[in-house]
Amino acid sequence: MRAGIQFSVLGPVRLLRQGVEEVAGQPRQCAVLASLLLRAGRPVNLSTLVDDVWGDEAPPSAVGSVRTYVYRLRQSLGGLSDSCVRLIDGGYLLHIRPEALDLNRFKETAAKAREARSGGDLTLAADLLSESLGMWNGVALAGVPGPFAETQRGVLGELRLACAEEQLACEVERGNYAEAAAELSALLVEHPLRERVCGLLMTALYGAGRQSEALTIYHTTSHLLRQRLGVNPSPELQQVHERILSGRFQLPRTSHRLAEGRAVSAQVPAQLPAALPALVGREKEQGQVERLAEDAQASSSVAICVVGGMAGVGKTAFATAAGHRLAERFPDGQLFADLHGAGPGLEPRDPGEVLAGFLHSLGVRPEAMPPSTQARGLMFRGLLAKRRMLVVLDNAAGTDQVKDLLPGSAGSMALITSRMQLHALVAAYQALPLTLLPLSQDEARSFLARRLGAARTAAEPEAVDRIIAFAGCLPLALANIAARAAYRPQMHLTSLADEYTPSTDNILDAFASDEDPTLDVRTSIARSYHRLDP
Repeated sequence: MRAGIQFSVLGPVRLLRQGVEEVAGQPRQCAVLASLLLRAGRPVNLSTLVDDVWGDEAPPSAVGSVRTYVYRLRQSLGGLSDSCVRLIDGGYLLHIRPEALDLNRFKETAAKAREARSGGDLTLAADLLSESLGMWNGVALAGVPGPFAETQRGVLGELRLACAEEQLACEVERGNYAEAAAELSALLVEHPLRERVCGLLMTALYGAGRQSEALTIYHTTSHLLRQRLGVNPSPELQQVHERILSGRFQLPRTSHRLAEGRAVSAQVPAQLPAALPALVGREKEQGQVERLAEDAQASSSVAICVVGGMAGVGKTAFATAAGHRLAERFPDGQLFADLHGAGPGLEPRDPGEVLAGFLHSLGVRPEAMPPSTQARGLMFRGLLAKRRMLVVLDNAAGTDQVKDLLPGSAGSMALITSRMQLHALVAAYQALPLTLLPLSQDEARSFLARRLGAARTAAEPEAVDRIIAFAGCLPLALANIAARAAYRPQMHLTSLADEYTPSTDNILDAFASDEDPTLDVRTSIARSYHRLDP
């Protein structure tokens, strides 16, 4: 924890005392503080502060308001010697220790990184640049009004972008082509006319063996430059293009100091939930999924399977079991997300939020996380390129929710469950649709025998059949009944079957689960009912 008072402008304007944030004041007071902070050590007169906050629209009360804001700032600072506002030569001067402002620490750390890079220590340079970017907390001076803040947002944003470029250039020079390409792709989406980003991305793609993609990126950027600015690509960018095209492109040589640094190792996520000890039935469907995975790995396509069916039919259990059976085929990892498409009291999850979780699992640092869903999707697909990964998307609300979460290159597979029929996914991506039906009578008997013991179910076959009929052969309903029976081992199944009778006031109450809403058949079916069109 840093001692004394600290100030932040790399995000919302903040004032922290001993690491604890204090109120910096209303937006215009923050604008005055920002003006003083970014001119620390120099007096700022009243008229300049008024212009900084209001520009040409200053009201008659502006001067008095500024004086009030400065008075409040003085009160907040408490007159401490290391941070105070003084009246000098008709202007206000904010005195702070240089390290008390995050912008100064950012610049100092970035300068150390440039020194390390010039000395050939790419690992240290990349770490320092990553540390610099980690000091940011969103857009600089976020929410601060006035023309001065607007101008400074652009200036500081340029510093941040240059630092990000420098950090990714280090990664390219270190030979981390695939990881750098993923981050550069997202950065180019946010800044499509940034020629250095384009050049670095082309280099990273070429280094990762994706020459055609590198050439496509060049043509896209070249077209945008001509269309929006009326200019051709810079000579440097044209040179990169020509050398890649001719096969004469020389990748940057990694520094001899690289061997001394820490290697970047790709993280291998294993996120599948625990599988059931044994899945009853579904042999035909499991075979279809395994053949799809085999065919996709033998071709140049991505395997996509959509598992559908009514509430309680066992879609999640099937997908989880299939994922575990297929895990060895996808040694680079398995990702899992519950999309809350149909659940008790939950709204469908935002794809951008899900992508952020996936990218974090793949090792993307928070400061490198793209802000938009589109950019996150590009980074996600870039990181999965040349990898064999399984992505399980459970409980999808529709095609729009999952399309940005799909792998983009051959060798990977997506397994999706949904109560909705995802026609667009099947039509556009040639996904394999599988519809799970309730278990057969024999499969339902086997289900209960495994849960309750073969001897117990064999002793009362008629009661077992009544329970199965009441549950409609739905695995989730059978599981709920079996759980109640397991807690009462001395109870006859006939007595248990008597509890589940059509005369029950609300028949679905028999399948309620107060402990886990995801196991509540009543809520599950009700949610599907409410999603129906009037």
